[in-house]
Amino acid sequence: MLMEGNVLLNVAIVGSGTQGSMLAYRSAAFGRRVRVYDLSRASLDAAQAKLEVWLKERALAERFDAFDADAVRARILYTADLGEALEDADLVIENVPEVLALKQEVWAGIDALAPEKTLLTTNSSSLKSSDIGRDVGRKDKTFNLNFMTPTKDDLVEVMWNKETSEDTKRKILAFLRAQENVPIVTEKEIKGFSLNRVWRAMKKECLRLWSEGYISPDDFDRAFILEWGTDYGPFALMDIVGLDIVRQIELTYYDESGDPSDLPPKKLDEWVEQGRLGVKSGQGFYTYPHPAYEDPQWLRKGRAEG
Repeated sequence: MLMEGNVLLNVAIVGSGTQGSMLAYRSAAFGRRVRVYDLSRASLDAAQAKLEVWLKERALAERFDAFDADAVRARILYTADLGEALEDADLVIENVPEVLALKQEVWAGIDALAPEKTLLTTNSSSLKSSDIGRDVGRKDKTFNLNFMTPTKDDLVEVMWNKETSEDTKRKILAFLRAQENVPIVTEKEIKGFSLNRVWRAMKKECLRLWSEGYISPDDFDRAFILEWGTDYGPFALMDIVGLDIVRQIELTYYDESGDPSDLPPKKLDEWVEQGRLGVKSGQGFYTYPHPAYEDPQWLRKGRAEG
């Protein structure tokens, strides 16, 4: 059903990959009309296939009293035409790879085609909206969002830039709360948000410990879960994010700092070049679709072999 009193009803998702497909599902499930754009028809088809998996999961959980599957499907249009995707959009969420020049190009194209009313954001976890939006005219309508796993959790980091208007802030917070997200706001722009900067520091040290042979990902994740009570550890989370994305994010920090310590380890470079990308390739720090950490006995077993 459409959320009364929320003016942001038409959502365009630019980029139909892992995050884009999840965001389309989340918004459609909460009554938005969603248009998903991608240059790749194969990527659009994959996003549509993932939607069916998530709908089936909700059906099995008997949660379709408020999430009717046919209605959700009907609210999503998949298109390779950017103009069609942006038609009457209230909000555009960009999800292209974590490369500043590419995002700047995409934002300039969106800015030229989208209606004047349209708010424009990125789901980047490391690049600032003021940098991405350098060449757009609607700077007062730009800001950052960083969703985690929109099909499963409610957390979203929000970050304003110095141009973000109060009207934009009000509208986007209402939009997020209406689809049961919990917005955590970073009031001043800083690379990587707030929570995500802390996660990045942890991730960087985990990669160093692994690449220099101090500890296995298996053992570290088990220690982390036992100490903090999480469902999985940092290495598993990197697999879920995608090791190519993890690598690219590390490179954005290096591009800004010039500090060699911010470069991703060579071992991670090698894995990415080999196509060892985590969940999406079937092999990362763990093997998928049945990773070791899903085994109830794994957590308390002896030291990992190999």
